[in-house]
Amino acid sequence: MKVITRVLFNIGCIISSIVGVLHFFAPYSFGWYSYIPDAPIEIIQSINYVNFCFSLLLAGLSLILLLMQKQLFSGMKELNVFYVFFVLVWLSRVIVQIVWPWPSSLQLWLVVAFSTEFIFALIPMIYLLKKDR
Repeated sequence: MKVITRVLFNIGCIISSIVGVLHFFAPYSFGWYSYIPDAPIEIIQSINYVNFCFSLLLAGLSLILLLMQKQLFSGMKELNVFYVFFVLVWLSRVIVQIVWPWPSSLQLWLVVAFSTEFIFALIPMIYLLKKDR
């Protein structure tokens, strides 16, 4: 079980770090601002700011967890807090996608993708929390 857990942990963190890095370029790649052509610069800047913080948080946390996985799996309980937060980020993303879908209509493939990433993160979390009892 430990090997499967570590593989899922690595897959989940690598996918998250890729999503985080790619998200830096999302506003430009997908023309976010074309949907609000007459928006004041403050709106554009606030979108950039929120996206930058999200991207940095997701990529940074994923990379930190990848770098600290030896300590995490060896029982360093302080790192569990960060990993649980990481899992909650993906759980919230699944919930938000179902409740307030983006793009406007429910995109089933996004729900499947976010749910898969959440499962990749959840299984190692359960293993780590059970192991530390």
